Amino acid sequence: MNEALAAAFLIVGGWGIFKSVRAIVRGHRSRTWPVTSGEIRKTKVITKKDSEGDDISRRDVEYAYIVAAKKYRGRRVKFGIPVALLWSGTPPPPLRRGSRIDVIHDPSDPAVSALERGFSPFALLTLA
Repeated sequence: MNEALAAAFLIVGGWGIFKSVRAIVRGHRSRTWPVTSGEIRKTKVITKKDSEGDDISRRDVEYAYIVAAKKYRGRRVKFGIPVALLWSGTPPPPLRRGSRIDVIHDPSDPAVSALERGFSPFALLTLA
């Protein structure tokens, strides 16, 4: 029983470390990635109550972009930010469907993209 529990913790911990290191590496590399023009396909502000009863919100966004005549879609704002940390007490600035945006993408794998360069410090916290 203890061995199975230890193995489960190792697997989950290893997965978390892998995801954090990958986010840090991609975020660091994204500083030199090319930029292409994209378009907001879907945008929605989601609002809920926090544990103190205050309204908090986050933006859910989907964008489309073209690289080398191939179409891609993305949802990532920045590397290493879990959805749970996107919630804020101040509503995010509005984005409109059809708005043009800059999308950074990995030149060797254009399906990997983000709207902001770099990575969230949260990725380092996960490693600690």
